[in-house]
This record gives sequence, structure tokens and C-alpha cells, in this order.
Amino acid sequence: MRLAIIMLACLLCAAPPAKAMICTVDFAFSVTQGAGTIRPAERLSGTARFTTTGRSFAAEGGARVHMARGEMRIGHDIRGEIWAVITTAGNPVADLLGIHARNVTGMNFAGLAYRGPMTLNLYGRPGTLPAPEIPTDPAIWSAMDLRRSFALHAYGYDRLAGEIAALDVACDPAGMIDSQPESAYPAAQ
Repeated sequence: MRLAIIMLACLLCAAPPAKAMICTVDFAFSVTQGAGTIRPAERLSGTARFTTTGRSFAAEGGARVHMARGEMRIGHDIRGEIWAVITTAGNPVADLLGIHARNVTGMNFAGLAYRGPMTLNLYGRPGTLPAPEIPTDPAIWSAMDLRRSFALHAYGYDRLAGEIAALDVACDPAGMIDSQPESAYPAAQ
């Protein structure tokens, strides 16, 4: 009986599921490291659209991993599944907002498939992010201007990389929905 009461108390005291939000990030980058027919100084455009799942956890170095679902696209053909947004706030070196995609398709050159991680990383001076949460205010995203980079890896062999030249962010806090927790490692990795 005592165990049942303790379990019931734990269920009643457990935090409710976190709220999820919907964000769209439109960006352009100037290629610094080309691949195949994509040459340095070329400008490419992309979009990242994601919905957070309401689940996040602490990671190394003070980072916070916010699980998300969505898609990052470069041009018409290159796309990957967004699985996480990583934030670091209060770090003595730099704050971070990073959007990470996996299962990339649409980029193959000379028999080399670019299917490794595709990332958009924004770094800001310490204190730019007020908390390790994903900001909804576009001004905070804009203030992350210490370094802005894009990369698409081919599993350690090569990468397409660039510096972010344009960024437009819209996060809809009004579109927040209740979300059930999910595994950090879904089956389709």
C-alpha cells in the first residue's frame, strides 16, 4: 500500500508535458568550402522548419538539446530531417543556437553521398541568450552574430560549408501545442 501511495504521489508531482513551438528559419549562405559543382563564393538558400516535441535534456558543456521534428532544405533537392535544436547559454566563450538535421538526401558527387549531419549554427557573445531555451523573439536570433555557419558532411570525408549571409526567423509561441515526451533515439535513425 505504501508503494502505491508513493507512486501516486510521484505521478501527481511530475511536471506536465512541456509546450512545443513551431519555428521557420529562412537563410542564405555564402559557400566557403564547395563540393562537386558547388563552388566557393556561390550563394545558396535554405529553410529549416521545425516543431519542438516538448522534450529536452542537458548535454555536455552546459548545452541543452531540444528534441524537434521538421525538415531542413537547401535549394530544391537537398533535404534532411531535423531532429534537434541545441542551445548553450551562459557559456564563458560563446552562446549557441544550432539546428541539426540527419538522414540527408539529394547531394551526391563522384560517388560520395553527403548524408552526414547538416547543421546551421549561430554563435553569440556570452549572455546573448537569456536562457538555454529556444528563443521566440527574432531579435535574439539576430543578435547571435559572433559567427554564423552552415555545414553538410559526407561522413568525415568532405563537407559543404558556408557562412550565413541572411537570416529570417519566425517562431510562433501562439502555435504552441501540448506535446508528449518522445525517445531521444527514435527507431528511424
